[in-house]
Amino acid sequence: MPEKFTRFDITEFLLAPADLRNYIKACEEEDLGDGSFNRVALRDVKHTIRARIQIDPQFAQALRIEVATLFQNGEAELARRLLDMLTDALRHQTARSLFTYHP
Repeated sequence: MPEKFTRFDITEFLLAPADLRNYIKACEEEDLGDGSFNRVALRDVKHTIRARIQIDPQFAQALRIEVATLFQNGEAELARRLLDMLTDALRHQTARSLFTYHP
């Protein structure tokens, strides 16, 4: 009997804004120095933010609060990255709703 595999989707595991932060930090620690792990992590987080704000509108607000907490705790670079990804995702969602034909 052949084995059946399911497709791995990172959005099923990164549920809270704190999970995004911890995922990025863990990937930075495990990176081998060439930045490939960091690029994959940022791509995954960007994908997760886009998917989550479409499903749960409160996720964007929770992520904004997480970003403010990161700034307050002195983690400005990580906060800036997350805020940039959130802003990009919100722009993408707004443009998608404006330029999608709804009969």
